Amino acid sequence: MRVQRVVTNETCNQNCWFCNARRPAEDPNFVARPAVRRRIAEALAADASEIVLTGGEPLLRSDVVDLVRRASAGGARVVLETNAALIDTPRAAALAAAGLAGARVPLTAWGAADADAITRDPGSFEAALRGIRALAAAGVSVEISTPVVRRNHALVAALPREIAGAELPVSGMVLVIPTTAPDATECAALDEVAAAVVAVADSARRVGLALRLDPATYVPPCIFERAERVAHLYALNRGNATRPDFAHVAACDACLVRDRCPGFPRDLVASGSIPTVRPVAEHRLRRRLTVVSTVEEQIAREFVGRDHSRNESGELVSEHTIRINFHCNQSCEFCFVSTHLPAAAEASVRTAIADAGREKAVVILSGGEPTLNPRLSEYIRLAKSHGARGVEIQSNAIRLADATLTATLVESGLDGAMVSLHGSTAEISDAVTCAPGTFASTILGLDELARQPVHLRINFVFCELNHRDFPRFVDFVAGRWPNAVIVFSFVGSHTDVVPRTAKLIPSFSDVAPWLHEGMARARARGIDVLGFDSMCGLPLCLVPDEERRHFSHIPLAPDGGQGEFVKGESCVDCAAADRCYGVRRGYAEIYGTGELRRLTEIELQLAPA
Repeated sequence: MRVQRVVTNETCNQNCWFCNARRPAEDPNFVARPAVRRRIAEALAADASEIVLTGGEPLLRSDVVDLVRRASAGGARVVLETNAALIDTPRAAALAAAGLAGARVPLTAWGAADADAITRDPGSFEAALRGIRALAAAGVSVEISTPVVRRNHALVAALPREIAGAELPVSGMVLVIPTTAPDATECAALDEVAAAVVAVADSARRVGLALRLDPATYVPPCIFERAERVAHLYALNRGNATRPDFAHVAACDACLVRDRCPGFPRDLVASGSIPTVRPVAEHRLRRRLTVVSTVEEQIAREFVGRDHSRNESGELVSEHTIRINFHCNQSCEFCFVSTHLPAAAEASVRTAIADAGREKAVVILSGGEPTLNPRLSEYIRLAKSHGARGVEIQSNAIRLADATLTATLVESGLDGAMVSLHGSTAEISDAVTCAPGTFASTILGLDELARQPVHLRINFVFCELNHRDFPRFVDFVAGRWPNAVIVFSFVGSHTDVVPRTAKLIPSFSDVAPWLHEGMARARARGIDVLGFDSMCGLPLCLVPDEERRHFSHIPLAPDGGQGEFVKGESCVDCAAADRCYGVRRGYAEIYGTGELRRLTEIELQLAPA
């Protein structure tokens, strides 16, 4: 996305201590209507897909609605950076009608005492909240912008919790890191910034608030003691390697992201204000900090997935998996979803759901964590209204511990849920999800789902931390949710986001004895276990004989595996070669293909019926 910022004026009705943009008076030539309109036209001529109208405070202009209309008419998405103090219901409606798509509103702290002291504008905090609600009610997507500075770095961790508690209608939060100010002491030191960002990230994850770092005020990941805790906030690519006001330091030479990180602001380098630098030395972390292309292209790549499955009658059924948001309140290391991404545009979500419904597909609403999206029940109704064969969610069920929410989703038309649970104890599950305390909530969410007339599947991903727990996991599920189905899978090492390491991914041979024991317990207790023949399951030759009968005898499509899989020498003459994916390339990089063996037609025919 080509983003062009257009400054509309340079005065402001607030006077934040750290602000570099505010001027005491306007330059008549700069602020003149023809001059601002010309800057908008130049931005559109430069093929801007998003125009950000900023200031000063743009709403001090009487013609701001006209400026929005001009930018929007040129085909760009229009975002307004405003403190929202001058927004009321009629003005919000006028801006929305003119084509305003988004607004970015600063909140420096929660509560009038702290926030107003920073803006030096009494009443600014309450005015901002009123403006945010008015914009959201008019259909404008609002994002909170929070500068991390000396006066608030110890306060910002509370913002996600307070925003969620107040049910403020915002799409997410962006952290801005000023490194220059009229008084340099107003800027927080980078070690203070690092501590604040980690605290906000943890707080935002707990309440499910989407969070990102402002790319315009960049700080490198090496300032964090544990950069993996905030890796989801970064979206680095090689186009980011150089910036005019940034410089690398000597320690950058050993960093794996030097080719996509511009380093530190030159002013900080010159002043010697660089904290301890921890170069990225693990490819696992490099992958998590990286996007393949632009954020918009990454969203488009992951937003909708199309697949087919066979129902109980053997009929081939179309499935559309739609990621209605990307953020999550857990942080599983094997997750292949780019959880740092903002949600797709609301219109795109609705179109994808409606299209899937019209195709009579099963609509699978996924994420990230879809229950963090306040429109989830609305999306379920939308899918059903357009004729969807069924509607399911993929969830960790943390929020479904709320019986009212769960009942609302079912009343809206929810047919099924696949809930991720990766261990039989809190110790194992919370270690896998990197989200202490969430095991208990997932259990309560599953309890609520089990009380409802929905098809309940429980997803267990085999990884190094949990594969020995599978037999106990089967017993746990059978004892608590006897009508549920277990669906297992192996870590999918098919994207650059998932670490390709034996510390995360166990071999099929290591998993086999625990899988076999778990299957024996499942058969004894009447629990169905599925997943053998999925792309995240087992090569057919490694499937226990007694389970092989469940596989389809229909050959895979010519593009089955989508180039992600490889086969070994023993696969050449295997009787199941046309219906088996083989192993993922990432798995083969670690373990090779020596575990695979040739199956004969007799072995296939003798699979127990």
